[in-house]
Amino acid sequence: MKHTIKILAIALAVVPAFMFSGCIQGKYDKPEVNEVPVGDTVTITKLWEIYDSLVAAGGGTYKFTKDCSVFGYITMSDKIGNIYKSAYLQGGPDDDKAINLHLLSSGGIYEGDYVRVNLKGLVLGDYSGMIQLDSVHVDNNIVKLKTRCFLEPELVDIENIGTGSYVGKLVKFRKVQFQEQYVGTTYADKEGLKTVNTYIEDEYGNTMIVRTSGYANFAGDTIPAGSGSLVAIVGLYNTEYQLYLRNTDEVQLTGRRFGDVDVIFENNFDATPVGDFADDGWQNEARQGTAKWKCQEATEGKILSISGNNAEENETWLITPEITLQANSYLSFKTRMMTSGNTLTAMISTDNTNWTPLPANIAASSDWAISGDISLAQYLGNIRIAFKFESPIGVAGKYFLDDVKVFTK
Repeated sequence: MKHTIKILAIALAVVPAFMFSGCIQGKYDKPEVNEVPVGDTVTITKLWEIYDSLVAAGGGTYKFTKDCSVFGYITMSDKIGNIYKSAYLQGGPDDDKAINLHLLSSGGIYEGDYVRVNLKGLVLGDYSGMIQLDSVHVDNNIVKLKTRCFLEPELVDIENIGTGSYVGKLVKFRKVQFQEQYVGTTYADKEGLKTVNTYIEDEYGNTMIVRTSGYANFAGDTIPAGSGSLVAIVGLYNTEYQLYLRNTDEVQLTGRRFGDVDVIFENNFDATPVGDFADDGWQNEARQGTAKWKCQEATEGKILSISGNNAEENETWLITPEITLQANSYLSFKTRMMTSGNTLTAMISTDNTNWTPLPANIAASSDWAISGDISLAQYLGNIRIAFKFESPIGVAGKYFLDDVKVFTK
């Protein structure tokens, strides 16, 4: 028994000494540091110049064989699933271009990263028209210098995109909405994991594709009905520009749809009998000459018309019934002119006696002209709108009028 206790005591004395000795003398493996050389530096703009020279020469690619670096901000990564094994790199204020990075594997870089990309071994070219750097290895080619460096999107209109100046860039549209047929549907087919093209439009009817992958984490979200702002990356597929959303927080479509207004007063004359115009409350006064406004049939429905007379001078006033304005009221109407020499002026009065001309767009040809939304914000209470037609002797021209509306937005 004493012999056993002695052996145990020796063992207990040796173990701590062994453990302590092992901590002191042990050698640990150090992680291998991957140094990514810098070499010469170029801008993304320079990469575009090289690419443009390739296009001018009939296409092809350019492979970088020496260490060379380009700096930029990651404006979109594949984290949210709307793009795959891909990212968009954009220059700063002194480098006004962007480019797609085609990655060898997904992940590793994120929106807001400020990075240096070593170009050695990378191939500059395009995929169906979209300029890109191919075969980018996140660990071997990219050095992350800063994080959470978020670029502000550049303000644009849809009609500007066709210039080609915004390819790959982060942009913001201020006044757009999704076309009516897409409202209430989803951005993509989440269940079938299918990519879907939808369209946005501006108030002038210009449209653009919004392309969303079925793998995007917002693919099953409902497309909003309103108008407002939208932030996206501009892509290019062959000759067609398209937008890639980063997230739905950047889809701020909460305003009224274009043309969605509260009507205070309206007359499109479709219920007016054909002949001399005499709708209730309207005044149709020939103050000089005999010309008066008449209602007639047209391909677009019933419209009003008035013609000058070669033999006399005409001044005819068409005056609306009394209209009670609300805050932020507007006036709109349509006109056509068949022969020059006559004049038509839109006017407003608060007492049916003193009249002020309004800054309306009046037709100068046989094409229908929209007056524009004419602000009446400086007027309150009851008003009347007049259309003053003037025709000198020797002129027999004609004006058409339709869709008179007073409304609030």
